[in-house]
Amino acid sequence: MRGDTTALDTTLGLHKLNKFNYLRRDDLELLPFANVGQSHNKLSLQLPAFSFVPSFAGGARRETQLNAADLNYYRVPTPLTELYFKTAFVQGQQLDAAFTTNVSEGLNISLAYKGVRSLGQYQHILTSTGDFRGTVFYESPDKHYQLKAHLVNQELLNQENGGLTESALLLYTTADPEFDDRGRLDVNFENAQNVIHSAGYFAQQEYFFNPEKPGSLLHSIGLETGHQAKSFLYTQKTAFEGFGPAYKEENLYTKATGFNTRIKAFGNLNLSHGIKIMPYLSHISLRYGYDRLLDLNDGVIPSEISNRFFVTGLELKGQWKIWQLDGSFSQGFASGQEFGHIDFGAKKSFGNGYSFGAKYARNTRPVAVNMRLNQSDYKAYNWFKDFGPVTTQSLDLRLHFPYVGLLKGSFTELENYAYFGLDENGAHPLPIQYNQKVQHLKIHHDKTWRLGSWGYQSEIIYQNVLNGAEVLPVPDLLTRQTVFFEDEWFKKAAKIQTGVRLKYFTEFNLPAYDPVLAEFYVQSEESLGAFPLVDFFFQTKIRQTRLFLIYEHMNQLFQGENNHFSAPGIPYRDASLRFGLVWNFFK
Repeated sequence: MRGDTTALDTTLGLHKLNKFNYLRRDDLELLPFANVGQSHNKLSLQLPAFSFVPSFAGGARRETQLNAADLNYYRVPTPLTELYFKTAFVQGQQLDAAFTTNVSEGLNISLAYKGVRSLGQYQHILTSTGDFRGTVFYESPDKHYQLKAHLVNQELLNQENGGLTESALLLYTTADPEFDDRGRLDVNFENAQNVIHSAGYFAQQEYFFNPEKPGSLLHSIGLETGHQAKSFLYTQKTAFEGFGPAYKEENLYTKATGFNTRIKAFGNLNLSHGIKIMPYLSHISLRYGYDRLLDLNDGVIPSEISNRFFVTGLELKGQWKIWQLDGSFSQGFASGQEFGHIDFGAKKSFGNGYSFGAKYARNTRPVAVNMRLNQSDYKAYNWFKDFGPVTTQSLDLRLHFPYVGLLKGSFTELENYAYFGLDENGAHPLPIQYNQKVQHLKIHHDKTWRLGSWGYQSEIIYQNVLNGAEVLPVPDLLTRQTVFFEDEWFKKAAKIQTGVRLKYFTEFNLPAYDPVLAEFYVQSEESLGAFPLVDFFFQTKIRQTRLFLIYEHMNQLFQGENNHFSAPGIPYRDASLRFGLVWNFFK
């Protein structure tokens, strides 16, 4: 039911170029900040994967936080190592190294570490991140017992400067040559940082009744256990008046912690016509809060929120006539609130490059914990909200035609949508729950044309917020266009690909960033965007090594003014030459 298998991909192509970044995945619909490992603003509606465990604090850095989908289990005939390296900005590098080996035929271990340290081009935006991943996969000689387990430990440290001051913004936008050294531009403060720390483990044990006959009715039973601990820390040496009055003027310190534990029992059954189902029952407990209770004039802010609940569900996968089916259902019961999820998808490949897929999903999930409870040394950043769950419905369609390309469409409707907006005075971020439906339409086209050694890839995303555009700002148009040339050099020992890549999105109310919360919030005073991001790239593959040379945002060198921002008051990256490699080697 889970654990799709794939082979190691060492090919060279645009799909690898688009993943050659800190996140190690395609970032078309994201807008990174100036330094590596900082926040990523969103250029489209991106719903998190459904979970009964609510999202933690520091949502602006959710893209950089590890989740279960980022972990792989291995089975390799020989030891395998992968090294990823890419230059950062001013006194820094980034590295992601992974090693895996089969100690015996049925036992595999893997160790991986990803680390970044980058000073950045602006004052006080240093990032220092590190995460460790370790996995174990074991299968008994008789194939009856299987174990999958992993350990994760991650720390994300980001210095905060509150963006450029008003005078520095003027010098930046007018491209004053005396301030091409970005470290000379003044920032709002240089004395704050936040740190996100996460540690957890997971173990899945499964017993197979008759491994020689995988089609038997009762295929297997299993047990999953997992625990995760997270913390979000914000410190600042002296209070910044832009955040409003504070309870103390020096050594501001706020730390939120969260814990969740999950236990899940499941079974795998084979029904007729190749349909497989996995019924399960799980128990989840969670706790989030602080080490203090606040008794304020307008009410008491409790020290924590906690909950325990059961979840029952069913996963389905199989083949029915010409259709591949995939679906799931789950229902949770907790403290008077009911959470649930249902999705069902079907797809069909017609051969010769034609395929069709459709998926419907509906879920009701809890609001992020820091929207319900937050404490801070800044007075305006303390609240305790009784928010109801958010209900999401979506319909996704996927069509592929050889001469047309890939066409994807989605329609999403949200009820009780929760977001960070500004208070009545427009001074401070505040969690808000929208009392109307939000409706979002998205169409994505992707096609590559080739003529000899030349190629052209076009990706276009059209979006329209039919209702609720004031709380869900997205650009109407987002596109990435790439012209490339590819060849084989040195008697075909090296495959090369070089070209120009352009990314562009239309102007919209780009969400603003708040460093106290490490969250983005909706603002309506400033429209940003409509600036091109042009990269020149050269990449080559020699055996299992891929080398990259990228001149990022090179068009900024020829502009008379700077209008590129990652958020209001926070500039996007300047033109920079970066290089790196991905090296896979086998013993």
